[in-house]
Parts: sequence; structure tokens; C-alpha cells
Amino acid sequence: MTIAVRNWIRFLIVFVIFTIIFVLVIDKIVLPIYVGNSKEITLVDVRGRSLDEAAIILDMVGMHYEVIDSTENNNLPPQTVVDQQPPAGTMVKAGRMIRLVITSGERFFPMPNLVGKVMKAASLELQRYHLRTDSISYEFSSDKPRDVITAQSIRPRQMISASDSVSLVVSKGPPPRQLEVPDLFGMNLDEAKAAIRKSGFRVGVVRYITNDDLVAYTVIGQKPETGHFYDNAVLINLEVTITSHSGD
Repeated sequence: MTIAVRNWIRFLIVFVIFTIIFVLVIDKIVLPIYVGNSKEITLVDVRGRSLDEAAIILDMVGMHYEVIDSTENNNLPPQTVVDQQPPAGTMVKAGRMIRLVITSGERFFPMPNLVGKVMKAASLELQRYHLRTDSISYEFSSDKPRDVITAQSIRPRQMISASDSVSLVVSKGPPPRQLEVPDLFGMNLDEAKAAIRKSGFRVGVVRYITNDDLVAYTVIGQKPETGHFYDNAVLINLEVTITSHSGD
């Protein structure tokens, strides 16, 4: 056997031995470590939790996180998680980066002027600002057509947030007739109340004033005064006499 052949055989034996060792190392050491580190778990749901809580939970399951965006949401506290990627329930490997979207702080803006706008346009304006309507009432109006806003509970340009709500008054169009305030002076209280209702108005606050010169419960004052015209049934406040002996 020549020296060249013997050297070739030695090389072949060494090569085979190293190949076997390499395969064993990969099979017994490297692959188990790789498989162990790449074990997948079901991603937890951290939506609705504060950023601090979400960070603790993700750290406990071996995940990393980063905040990629913020959004306005006045129904949730600031820094509340509203979205996550990958979504909850996704199978992920430990060490995966989880991207979060959180709520920003409450935003303030000037109240828009809705008076003079039709109800449909006003509703779109409210939706744009995410404002809620507390109540809507309807009244006759001589200067505003039907379905047009005549009044709002929050004055225009006042600083508000989307957590506020506004009450609106909407025109029913011109009244079939304007209501004239009756003359109530000198009537007794019961007669005055009946006259107010008959005229289409509502009884307001009754203020009692001591006066021994007039019969008790005589009307000596009213607001608004007689002769004024109104589109709607406003309150009429009264001043009524009582005697110093009425409480005896």
C-alpha cells in the first residue's frame, strides 16, 4: 500500500469521525436548544388594560412591546391599550415584539355654532366632534324655518371635550298664532293661573308680598308683562299679596 493511499484512508477516517461528531452535536445539542427557544405560545389579550399592566403581562410571557400609535378615545382613560399586533390568540414565539396602539389624553376644542343649521347638518357636525346630544326639544319659531336649530345649551366657542353633551332646540316652523301675555293685574291667584293656562302659557314662580291694603292672594305684578307676544308657552312669574295675618 503506497503512502498516498494510506494518507487518503486516514483523511477519509478523520472526515467520517468529524462528520459523525458534527451530526451528534447538531442533533443532541443545537437542535434541542433551538427548538426550546422557538416554542410557540398563544398571545395574550392586553386590550382594555393600561399600558403599565400590559407591559407587565407581556414581560411575564416573555414578550417585548412597543407603542406604535395613539388615538383619541374619550370613553377610556389615557394610555389604555386599544389594539395589538399580532392579535390576541395568535401563536407566537417567545421574545416576539408586540406592537400596541394606546389612547391619548382628552382633547378640548371650541363648541361649534349649530344655531341656524338644519338638524341633519347639525347631527353631522356633532358626529364629527364625537359630541353626544343630551336632549332635543321642539318649539315654534317666527324667524327660523322648520327643522333648523334655534338654540343650544353650550354657547359657541366655549371649550369642551367629547365627554360633554349638548341640548338642542329645534324649530317647528312659524306658530299657527303668536301667544299674547294676558293682563293678570288685580286677579286673585286662582283666576290668574286659569288665565295663564287659557292663554297658552305656563305658571312660573309665585312670589308672595305682604300687603294689608289689598285682599290676600291678589296679583300685583307679573313677568313678562301684558302685551308681549311669544311663539311658545313661556313661564309667567307672579307677585301676589298676602296679609300680615295670613300665617295666623
